[in-house]
Amino acid sequence: MNSTASRCSGLLWKPPLRWLPLLVGVSALVMTSSARGQEQIDKRSSTPRTNSRDILTEQEWQEVESAIDKGLVFLSRQQRPDGGFHPDSNNEPGISGLCLMAFLSRGHLPKRGPHGEKLAKSVEYLLDSQQPDGLISRQRQPYHAPYNHGIASLVISELYGMSQPAEEVRIRQAIERALVFTSYRYSQPKNFPDDEGSWRYLRRHHSSDGDLSVTSWNVMFLRSAKNSGFQVDVSLIDDALGYMKRLYDPQFKTFRYEIHPDDAQYNHPRGMAGAGALSLSLSGEHHSELAQNAARYILKRPFDQFDRPVAGEEYPCYAAFYCSQGMFHLGGEYWSEYYPRLVKTLLKAQRADGSWMMKQGLDVRYGASYMTALTILALTPPYQMLPIFQR
Repeated sequence: MNSTASRCSGLLWKPPLRWLPLLVGVSALVMTSSARGQEQIDKRSSTPRTNSRDILTEQEWQEVESAIDKGLVFLSRQQRPDGGFHPDSNNEPGISGLCLMAFLSRGHLPKRGPHGEKLAKSVEYLLDSQQPDGLISRQRQPYHAPYNHGIASLVISELYGMSQPAEEVRIRQAIERALVFTSYRYSQPKNFPDDEGSWRYLRRHHSSDGDLSVTSWNVMFLRSAKNSGFQVDVSLIDDALGYMKRLYDPQFKTFRYEIHPDDAQYNHPRGMAGAGALSLSLSGEHHSELAQNAARYILKRPFDQFDRPVAGEEYPCYAAFYCSQGMFHLGGEYWSEYYPRLVKTLLKAQRADGSWMMKQGLDVRYGASYMTALTILALTPPYQMLPIFQR
């Protein structure tokens, strides 16, 4: 592995560390400049993807920023002394990774600013969670550990481009070990040939060995590491993209959670429509019929309430995160129709202490920190602070 891995790749520019603290609290400038740069890119695109700041009023943008900042203050209060955010080690460091990513998405950095010391402690927590074989998880729980690994690996990889020289070596080594584990494509061999190219759990669950949810986290990690200059087997990403395309269901015109579902009733949630659209967009296929059909699927099922799941869905917070990232990348009318309605719903649902908490649904089992972090990540795509989600 190249110890002087490049800090930028193609269009995914990572601001120098000394610049990033200046970005905190100036999201209006960031979004305006991002829009100008995007207009230049869109002139070369076959499908316009302009994301205009005009979709909200200045007052509404201020309300969004206030809600995000309140949510981050809530998360800061939930952090444990060891740097984690959840008492159940089976769910860690995945939930802590989401919380850390929520802070990063607003421009906050470890060791800098009002949350700096706490964020630095969370980074240590993530790094200390890595097992000898590269798995980043506190426990080898077969169902939760893959999510812990995918999320934590992605966050650590994103931090690499922001790290100081003294921390760089340790973070680089953690990414290298995580890449080894991810490259095993756990849950091998696959029971069905059309599950090839995917990831799922650490052991077979019923007959299916692949799902879009776990696969997308691993693909984002691989892309992030590649963008940071690490040696990544590109065939892993290419094969995963092929698997994701096989998940597209022409009957429903959206992406399935699994090709071979355990429960067909929950196989077409909004979250997987967003994950599919995002995955194709990150591959430069935002203009594809598959991605745009998934976006239309989301628009037909808007987020007009945020305290319980809709029919065929169990994880509204998770869905909001993926749908926001996917719709932002598609841009244009998809984003302008999606985001304002989401904002209205999310701001109305925020609790007085700054948190978001479902009344029903499987999101509830993972706690307020998890739900609040995902909701913040659903609001922050316009800030473009996380390199993996930059357009």
